[in-house]
Amino acid sequence: MTPRVPWTPADVLQLLLTWILVVLLGQLAFSALMPHGPIGPEHIEIDGHKTTLTFFEGGTYEAAGGNGKFKYEQAHNQLILEPDAGDPITVEFHGTLRDRIGLLLVNLICLQCGIVVLVFLLLRKTKSHWRAAFGPVVQPWFRLWLEPALFGVGFILPAFGLHYISQTVLVQLGHEPAVQQAVQMVMATEHPVEVGLQIVSVVIMAPIAEELLFRGILFNTIKHAGYPLAGMFASAALFALVHGSVALMLPLFVMGLALAWVYEKSGSIIAPIVMHATFNAINFTFLKMAPTLVENAR
Repeated sequence: MTPRVPWTPADVLQLLLTWILVVLLGQLAFSALMPHGPIGPEHIEIDGHKTTLTFFEGGTYEAAGGNGKFKYEQAHNQLILEPDAGDPITVEFHGTLRDRIGLLLVNLICLQCGIVVLVFLLLRKTKSHWRAAFGPVVQPWFRLWLEPALFGVGFILPAFGLHYISQTVLVQLGHEPAVQQAVQMVMATEHPVEVGLQIVSVVIMAPIAEELLFRGILFNTIKHAGYPLAGMFASAALFALVHGSVALMLPLFVMGLALAWVYEKSGSIIAPIVMHATFNAINFTFLKMAPTLVENAR
């Protein structure tokens, strides 16, 4: 049984609006402070071969094979090269290291740490404390830590199955499933600083922030308003929607239901955080190993 919430729906609405404002301000600050597109030398893979291109402001580049102009379509992660001699070339490009680290920091600070800070401010405003709002932290260790971790491991295969079903349905409807941008960035990342930030974001902060928001705040608030099933389904649906991938909505929705059930069963927000973190850690490891596995299979 989850703890009875010490806040009101109006408090929750205020928290959500403040969080959205913080995220928007962070993104605006990043866009204003960071130049758009590549500037300086970058290693680009063209036809399976890596080559170094030097990019300049104004949309021109220099390379050993010839100079030309370029366009960067950030929304599609594409770099369009227009050499002075030859046909245009479109290559996959996930932004500069500076851009990727900047986006990771904005995500960590505004999106994830922002939620955690706002939740603690909410507890302070309502004169409550963690245990009263979200349940125990340490004991009983099996129910709060080991059992949820096993659930996280056990949900891997169902998640892959649900993802396959989603992709199959999308293909039958005439849609080409796109790989989530965050997934592409994880698979393409090699720089140790970027990998470290991704681990902190994906494995630690995302489970904490998302479980506090979707299960600890939204599910619990709707439940104690007298609508437990509505709270479970609404929090799961929003959890799936915010990840921004149509192909992942079904597995994420089912996972959201499972996380709410784990929270209800354990009586502590620690349990769904541990399950979520375990699931993310396994997926992160798989995504980092996938390019190597594909290369070895050739």
